[in-house]
Amino acid sequence: MKKKTAHEQFIAYLRSEGKNITPERLHILDAVLNQKAHFKIDDMIEKMSCAKKRISRATVYRSIKTIEDAGLIRYIRSINDEKIYEVQKEHHDHMICESCGKIFEFHDKDLETLQDLICESHGFTPKRHIMKIFGVCEDCKNK
Repeated sequence: MKKKTAHEQFIAYLRSEGKNITPERLHILDAVLNQKAHFKIDDMIEKMSCAKKRISRATVYRSIKTIEDAGLIRYIRSINDEKIYEVQKEHHDHMICESCGKIFEFHDKDLETLQDLICESHGFTPKRHIMKIFGVCEDCKNK
């Protein structure tokens, strides 16, 4: 998602919820949008302190939740009680190693077609879906 579009969506969400549009929330949104991979909230806190942004831990936690509620990021899973997120992008699914915690993204047209056929056969109209396959990655199997 483009930063300008994300900012517009976030600001519209904040206004619709009667929340303040603060520089801190926008700094946190920018840090999130700059993520190239999955991230934890502690990653954002570290980025804020490295960038010498004086933003409290509590503000980062609350802002991440608000950014998620605005539909700009998605919760994937927890590892050791830490939530892992990703910036919303084109649809894909996940394979998650239960041994090392690695998250692999994939997209398969045949799988998407099969899901559509299954929904159709049940008279079900899908709006969205999230697939997470849990298992053990090749590296961990070979250890």
